Amino acid sequence: MFSIELRVLRHGDIFRRSVSRVEGPSSFGLTRCQRCYSDQRLKDEAGIVIRIQGSNIYQFGDPNVAAPVFRDVNWTVREGECWAVIGSGSHQKTTLLQTLRGHLRLAPSPPLPGGLFPFLSDPPRGAHNAVALVSFAHRPQSTGSAFYDYTARYGAVRDEDRITLRESVFGEYDFLNIRPKAQVETKKPEELAAESAKKAIFEDLAAKLGLVPLLDLPFVALSNGQTRRARIVKAIMSQPELLLLDEPLTGLDVNNRPTLLYVLESLHKTRSPRIIMGLRKQDPIPEWITHIALVQQDRLLTGTKEDVLAQQASDAAQAEASRSFISHSSMPTAGKELGKPVAILKNVNVTYDTRKVLKSINWTLREGERWHLHGANGSGKTTLMSLITGDHPQSYTQRGESYLELFSRPRSKISTPHLRSLIGVVSPELANAYPRRPSTTVWEVIGTGFDGGFVPGGKNGIGIGLEGDLPDDVVSWRVNRVREVLSGLGPSSWALCTPGYRGSRRDMASTGGHPLSKLDEEFSNCNFVDLSAGEQSVVLLMRALVGRPQLVLLDEVWSGMDDSMVLAARRYLREGGVGSDQAVVVVSHWEEEVPWDARDGLKKFKLEDGYGAES
Repeated sequence: MFSIELRVLRHGDIFRRSVSRVEGPSSFGLTRCQRCYSDQRLKDEAGIVIRIQGSNIYQFGDPNVAAPVFRDVNWTVREGECWAVIGSGSHQKTTLLQTLRGHLRLAPSPPLPGGLFPFLSDPPRGAHNAVALVSFAHRPQSTGSAFYDYTARYGAVRDEDRITLRESVFGEYDFLNIRPKAQVETKKPEELAAESAKKAIFEDLAAKLGLVPLLDLPFVALSNGQTRRARIVKAIMSQPELLLLDEPLTGLDVNNRPTLLYVLESLHKTRSPRIIMGLRKQDPIPEWITHIALVQQDRLLTGTKEDVLAQQASDAAQAEASRSFISHSSMPTAGKELGKPVAILKNVNVTYDTRKVLKSINWTLREGERWHLHGANGSGKTTLMSLITGDHPQSYTQRGESYLELFSRPRSKISTPHLRSLIGVVSPELANAYPRRPSTTVWEVIGTGFDGGFVPGGKNGIGIGLEGDLPDDVVSWRVNRVREVLSGLGPSSWALCTPGYRGSRRDMASTGGHPLSKLDEEFSNCNFVDLSAGEQSVVLLMRALVGRPQLVLLDEVWSGMDDSMVLAARRYLREGGVGSDQAVVVVSHWEEEVPWDARDGLKKFKLEDGYGAES
C-alpha cells in the first residue's frame, strides 16, 4: 500500500486528504477506517449551518499571495442561533454576505463532506438555489451607465408608470396577477402544489407586512420602505433555506420596524427560511439576535451578542471621544433674526385621481434653519420633497387657496435648470439614478453639483453655468470649492475620525494651491463607478454641497457610509459645511441621524396621513 493525495470536487469546494490505495487492478477507494471517519464527520456537522475555519477570503482572480479581503476568518453558525452581521459601512458587510453567495473565494476551502454549508449536505442540495441574498445597497454597476428619470414616480400618468406593485415585483407569478401574462395550460399536480404553497406564503406575509392595500397602486408612486418590504416577501416566496438580508431596516419607519422584525424572527425560528441580517453599527440590534459577526476592516469578530458587544466597548469609547470635537457653538442659535424664506407652502395638496397624498400642507423654510422631516412610510415625505425641488408636476398647479413659492417666485416663474442650481439634493432616488459611466471621475461627479445636472461638462469638469460660459473668477471659485469639499469630506477626513488614528492633516502630503492632501487628490481621480456604496454616498453629498446652494435636502444621507465617514460628514456639516445663509432639511426615520438637535435650534416637521405640522 502507498499513500497518494486525492482532490475531491463537490458543490464547487476543493479539499485535499490522504487516502490509501490497495494494490490490485480494481482496488482503488477509501478504507473502512476512512469511511467511518467520513460518516463521523457528517454526524459532527449535524446542526451546523455555516462553517469557515481559518480561511482567508479573496476576490476571484487574486492569488493567495495577494492581500485578502478578510483574513483568518473563523465563523460557525449553528441551528437555533440567530445571527446578525454588523459592519461600520455597507461595503465590508455586504462583501462578507456576498461570500456566502459564492461571489468571493475561500482559501483554504471548508473541508468536505459538509463544505461551507454543512446543513445542505444531507440530503445534498445546491447552495445556488438554497441561499438567497437581498441587498438594499445602491444600484449595482451591472444595471448600466445611463441616467433614468426618477421623477416619473411623482406623476404616475404614463402607461408604463401605471404598472402596479403587484405587476412590477410579483409579475412572474401569474397566479397572483389580475391579468396573467402566460397562456392557460394544464399543469402537473406538483406544479399546482408549488403554486399553492407560494400563494399561501404571499397572502400571509402581504397581510402581516401591510402590503395588501398597496398591491394595485403604481409602483413608481410608492415609498422606499414600502417597496423594500415587497422585495423581502418576493425573496421568501422563492423558498430559500437560508436568506441573507442586507440592511432590511434602512428606510423603514418606527411603526413598520417591529412588525418586520417579528415576522423575520418567526420565520427564522421555524427555519422557513433561516435568516441572517446585515446591520449598520448605528442600527439597533433586535432583541432576538443571539450572535454577532462584527466586521472590523479585514477581520471578523464572532461570538454571542453579549461577548462581542463587551469586546467592542473600548472601541466605542474611542469613537465617542472622536465626537467631542463636534461643538454646538458653530451653529446659529434660536432667537436670532429670521432669514429670508426659500420655500413657502400654503394649503398645498397633491392628489392622484381620488387618492390624496398631501393635504393642506403649510410650511415655510428660511435661510439658516435646520429641519428634521419625519413620518411613516407612505406618509408623503418624498412627494413633499419633490414639490420643493420642483420635480413634481403638481408643483406647477398650486393655485388659488393652494400656494407654492420657491425662492420668492411661483414654480412656473423659475426655470428647472436654475432651480436645480439653487437646491442641493441627496436622496435614494438620485443615488440610484445617477449615471455610473466607467470613465467619470469623482471630481467630475462633484462638479455636476454646481449646475445640478448629471453629465460632466466644462474644461475643468465644473460645469458651464446657466449661460454656457463662466468668467475666470467663477471658474477659480468653483475649482476651489471642489477642493474644499474634497478636503472636508474626503479620505483624509475619514482618517482623522478613525479611532486610534494619531496623525493630522499635516501628516498627509499636500498638492499645493488650496490645501488638498495627496490622499484626497488621488480619490478625486478615481472612477465613481468603482467606489463602494459608502464612498459613492459621500461623493453625492459633496455634489449637493459644492455650489453652496440656498437649500440643502438630505434624504437617507448616511446610506452605506462607515462610522468614520459619518463622523467626518457630521463635523463638516456643523462646522461650516453649510452656512447661516443656507436652509437644510434632513429626512430620516432615525432622530440620531440628524447632525443637529434642539440645542442648535433644530425644528421638526411631521407628516401623518397626508397632513403635516411642526412637532
